[in-house]
Amino acid sequence: MAERRTALISAWNKKGLDELAAGLSSMGWKIYASGGTAEHIEKCGIDVIPTEEITGISSLLGGRVKTLHPELHASILAAGEDRTDRIKEGKPVFDLVAVDFYPFEKTAGMEADDPKLVEYIDIGGPTMARAAAKNWQHVISAVGHEVFPSVLEAISNEHDNEAFRRMMASRTFDITSRYDIDISLSPERGFVPELRYGENPHQSAVVHFTWPRTGFGNVEILGGKVMSYNNFLDATAAWDLAFEMPEDSFSAVLMKHGNPCGAGRGNTPMEAFNNAFRADSISPYGGILALNCNVDMELVARLKGIFLEIVMAPSFDEDALLRLQKRKKLRILRIPDGIEGGRQVRSIRGGLLYQDPDSVTGLENIDVVSEREPSEAELTAMDILWRVCRSVKSNAIVIGDSMGTLGVGAGQMSRIESLDLAVRRAKREGHSLEGAVLASDGLFPFRDGPDRAAEEGISAIVQPGGSMRDQEVIDAVNQYGMAMVFTGTRHFRH
Repeated sequence: MAERRTALISAWNKKGLDELAAGLSSMGWKIYASGGTAEHIEKCGIDVIPTEEITGISSLLGGRVKTLHPELHASILAAGEDRTDRIKEGKPVFDLVAVDFYPFEKTAGMEADDPKLVEYIDIGGPTMARAAAKNWQHVISAVGHEVFPSVLEAISNEHDNEAFRRMMASRTFDITSRYDIDISLSPERGFVPELRYGENPHQSAVVHFTWPRTGFGNVEILGGKVMSYNNFLDATAAWDLAFEMPEDSFSAVLMKHGNPCGAGRGNTPMEAFNNAFRADSISPYGGILALNCNVDMELVARLKGIFLEIVMAPSFDEDALLRLQKRKKLRILRIPDGIEGGRQVRSIRGGLLYQDPDSVTGLENIDVVSEREPSEAELTAMDILWRVCRSVKSNAIVIGDSMGTLGVGAGQMSRIESLDLAVRRAKREGHSLEGAVLASDGLFPFRDGPDRAAEEGISAIVQPGGSMRDQEVIDAVNQYGMAMVFTGTRHFRH
């Protein structure tokens, strides 16, 4: 006779529990349950075995400990020969673990140190669910009363195969990770900056830092107001670019609404700032200044009269810091060297997107496709502008020279409009574009880009290439005596 399949059930919310237990029982399943769950199932007239027959305890610490026991978890985790041996010895092994966690959402509004809060933190439920998910080759891990009907249906129709169990395991780890994050946000209050609101005043928001502390979790705030939601977004973009600028000189980045207004390099911090500021003297108002070098008094004096939300750098001279700290609203951030790696995560409706970081920065492998080779000065400019282009929202066009940007065109729906915007900004600042270099984050689909660039005297272009009309674009470049290189890599940013 085949061994009866066995379920372990522990549910805070008893919704759907009657139907699950009755359905399993009608199919000949043996049911184990803990505490109040066992009492509920028994009242429904369904045979149930209390977990204390496995653990030897009904509960400890007033009910806090019921399922945290080696024998119970051995019944969940048993696989391979261990599973076979336990069956031979007459010990239970579980085919299904169905749990519903304590409702931590009921703690909304409680103070972080409210002693009642911890009573809503489920330990046993997530532990059993994770154990079942780990052993998905043998066990169905069903978390949340809302999934009980579909699990029962899969079992009834014999669809609880390996793919189904693996899917349920993935679901479990997602739910337990979000449950843990929700809990983490509560005791974390007071140890992380408190945000006034999100992107707009009608949106609530919080910040969560991962452990071990990296990135902004490791930043020193040396002065000014608490960071806002938008501050963190812009500062992240500024930090990312500042530390990807060439290392052979000081670099400065001015960031606003997630886009660089300008980026420049120089032999001093002030020279680097000036070469960033020259591209746009209007947009940086209320923006962020990020440097990959020490901040000295010469630069601080240059910043007089320029309203900035944040100045961020790896170090500050003492007198420079004291002067900046007199600006009561200015946030001053000392940032650690470099930026952390790891996958990037963005939220979408009902999910998350993961991707590797866009780590291709300088001109590592280029193909000179024009008849004229770019000069050393043009190559230097291409290298800088290609790095900046990576941080500009698509469609992106960046125009500049070997010291940094002269005009930035960001986020337009067509590439030619971005080019027009970059040219317009450069001209507004009084720059001649004769001999300037242009970087495009994506390919030119038509020759109108090079045609427009040539009108302004731009002498060289760096772009990914890959258009059906590449030859048409190359012919246009050669017609004007321009130099052009293909990188083979694009830098879209959305």
